[in-house]
Amino acid sequence: MHPTPALDRGLAAVGLSLNVIGLLVLPFWLALDAPLATARLVVGLAAVLPALVLGVVASAALLARRRWGRIVAIVALSIALATALGYGIVWLVLVPQLRPISAVALPLLWLLQLLLLIYWSLPRKR
Repeated sequence: MHPTPALDRGLAAVGLSLNVIGLLVLPFWLALDAPLATARLVVGLAAVLPALVLGVVASAALLARRRWGRIVAIVALSIALATALGYGIVWLVLVPQLRPISAVALPLLWLLQLLLLIYWSLPRKR
């Protein structure tokens, strides 16, 4: 499978929407009084915020048809995947009341991020 311009633009539009929504929701997520509040604050500011900002920049660049947008998308997805793996496993182990939901949602999130990372890493057909 080779990337196509139509699919690139569609994924970039969805990515821009989701990253902007993520940036708007992030302050509320950080302010929640839930388990692992300190870890959530640290991970949110150190990893989630940069991944979301890079996601917005990458998506905007891809919509503007800038070739460097693919590289920024790969970096943003790599940060997001690394964060989701580490934080997700800690959340799964330390928060037993949400374990059933986390056990289903986290692998789906990891798979989606991995597939998107592979897609943006594929060479473009000239």
